[in-house]
Amino acid sequence: MEKIEIHEGEKGVSFFSLIVDGQEVGRMMTNITPGILKAGYTSVGLTQRGHGYGKKLIDSAVNYARKNNLKIIPECGFVGMMFNKYPEIYGDIRAAR
Repeated sequence: MEKIEIHEGEKGVSFFSLIVDGQEVGRMMTNITPGILKAGYTSVGLTQRGHGYGKKLIDSAVNYARKNNLKIIPECGFVGMMFNKYPEIYGDIRAAR
């Protein structure tokens, strides 16, 4: 079973974690400022790669941003690559620089 957990710190959401069968397999660090979600370092365990877990973390952050009227700055290379590869999915949520 897969689930995304949203972890909040003193300044809002600090990271998203992907749990599969009770084990964390991936995490995306975030920083939220007014109107912006910065999608930072995103990692998936070496033995867990190739299952689409990184995209699931991105999609969770994107859904959170859309629900909370935020734009995303992709600070992580993987997130930026996915935003560039799929502008039809992520173009509306990417913050202008």
